[in-house]
Amino acid sequence: MYWGVMASEGWRKGPWTAEEDRLLVEYVKLHGEGRWNSVATLAGLKRNGKSCRLRWVNYLRPDLKKGQITPYEETMILELHARWGNRWSTIARSLPGRTDNEIKNYWRTHFNKKPKPSSNGTHKLKAPRLLRRQQQQQQQLLQLQQEQQNQQQMMLMMNQIMDMKIMSLVVEEDNQIAEEEGGLWCSMLSTGCAAAAVPEGTSNHIEENLILWDGLWD
Repeated sequence: MYWGVMASEGWRKGPWTAEEDRLLVEYVKLHGEGRWNSVATLAGLKRNGKSCRLRWVNYLRPDLKKGQITPYEETMILELHARWGNRWSTIARSLPGRTDNEIKNYWRTHFNKKPKPSSNGTHKLKAPRLLRRQQQQQQQLLQLQQEQQNQQQMMLMMNQIMDMKIMSLVVEEDNQIAEEEGGLWCSMLSTGCAAAAVPEGTSNHIEENLILWDGLWD
């Protein structure tokens, strides 16, 4: 049996042609998905029902998502596979636009490595690149936040030190002014006290004058 020839059962094998794709798309538009076993009769295709279903699901559906698996989809595949195992059709229902065949191939290419048994007999898969990348990003973010926090604390300490220096200068200046004013007041008080003091012998002179006046009157 060769590619592109009829099988012994009468079904065509091998790659699909553009004309076959067109006939299958028109058939699904008219009859909807399903009824794959009647495709050969209604659409004029020499393909069996399974081949038509796989061609439609994996290549011709209008809602198929093209391009590489995204990091989010990769994380979902890991989580869903841990829950459901190799139930690719079930996993594909949670990833719109992705086929079970595409998901299966991606898993086998990137993650299907036989893990070494651990001491307790369980198997553990190595952390995928995405998870490692996310952990590195989280660590970098935490380091950046810590550095910003340290800078803020340093600025706060510097501001407090500056405020303390300014307060110290103000207090020192106030003390100096107070000392100067106190010295001035003491000097003024000393001068006033000296001026108001009575010289020695003044009282004797007053008594002599009084005696003289009394003698004149007599």
